[in-house]
Amino acid sequence: MATFMGIATAAVLLLAGYLFGVRQGYQAREKLRTQLAEQKDSKIDALLQKSEALHRFIEPLAEWDEHVEKLRTEMQRMQAAMQPQDQVSLELSNLQSTATSRSDLTTLMNEIAEKGHFQALLLSDEDGLPLVSSSNAEELEWLAAIASFVVIFGDRIQRDGAASPIAFLVRDSDNRDILCRIFAVGSRRLVFTAVSVEMQLTPNALDPALEKVTGILQPGLS
Repeated sequence: MATFMGIATAAVLLLAGYLFGVRQGYQAREKLRTQLAEQKDSKIDALLQKSEALHRFIEPLAEWDEHVEKLRTEMQRMQAAMQPQDQVSLELSNLQSTATSRSDLTTLMNEIAEKGHFQALLLSDEDGLPLVSSSNAEELEWLAAIASFVVIFGDRIQRDGAASPIAFLVRDSDNRDILCRIFAVGSRRLVFTAVSVEMQLTPNALDPALEKVTGILQPGLS
């Protein structure tokens, strides 16, 4: 009997020890699970904070990209609007003229008028005296008067201390661009006047053609 009681007591102690170990293991596992969950939550919170910080950084960049795109669109629109103006100079730069002497000036004026789509071309002196014009030119006295006026106006500006103007561009009520380009051959001042309806002009639109006109008018050429 005593032996049986001893065995029973030992068995109870072993069972109690086993149950204690199981409970300790369960508590350890629960503690570990809780720690892992907390670590996971903290990592998620850290990722969320980083994501929010990244969003705050990217959002202004996205707005900037939108502004840049609007600016690019506006520049393309302006470039498209300027294209017809640049086209006049480009066309005149590619002019292949057959004129070689002063007797060919009318031919040269007609070639320039055709290439630049001008309604009229007039070459006059600083006093408003017409020298040569394109065949399609009309109202020569009116154009010569405008040319003489811009010379006088330019001289007045120069007397006031400003740089000497060499080009005047105006648009009349009939939507015509009138460009007067002042230049000199030797000591003589001349005015090259162009009238355009089809194309919008810039102050330097006549410059490529002006080189050819000046070359013919230079002293020493027949």
